[in-house]
Amino acid sequence: MRRSRKDWSQGRDSGRHQRRREHSDEKPQTSSSCSRHRQTREEVVTPPLPEQAASGSPMAASVDFKTHVDQACRAAEEFVNIYYETMDKRRRALTRLYMDKATLIWNGNVVTGLEALSNFFEMLPSSEFQVNMLDCQPVHEQATQAQTTVLVVTSGTVKFDGNKQHYFNQNFLLTAQSTPNNTVWKIASDCFRFQDWACS
Repeated sequence: MRRSRKDWSQGRDSGRHQRRREHSDEKPQTSSSCSRHRQTREEVVTPPLPEQAASGSPMAASVDFKTHVDQACRAAEEFVNIYYETMDKRRRALTRLYMDKATLIWNGNVVTGLEALSNFFEMLPSSEFQVNMLDCQPVHEQATQAQTTVLVVTSGTVKFDGNKQHYFNQNFLLTAQSTPNNTVWKIASDCFRFQDWACS
């Protein structure tokens, strides 16, 4: 169901994470643990995924869902910081955030695979992204064949090569690559679209 900017900002869905940035010079904020270790890198890493709660217990299911929502928030905030900074300043490294067979849909144009993604990003002019809204939520495992996945939605403004400012909306599906020590999040699907109608 489509939601207006007013719906997003008022946080009417308690299972979702909403964040709006009202000032143009305000940058997305990471969790405290991420801020302490802020560095130049092209990898989204969070603590190891928690074990699934025992089924059949409503209390356990409630706690488990809250844990996954909190986990989605941490991953999404760190991801947004890294993604747009890399897009603006280190474009050649951007494909490190994508899975090998990831798909990008850019204003209706489909790009699949790391080599094609690399070629596409190299063709784009230099960019200046400003994210004004971030929303994220975990995707139910029944829809992803038990693969831990987070939906991240952003919107804001972008200028390419100093030209006219465009409004944009972007949707990511991040999938977890787990190890005993941490979890690395990669982009499985990315959909970007200009929303120039918003400024007419």
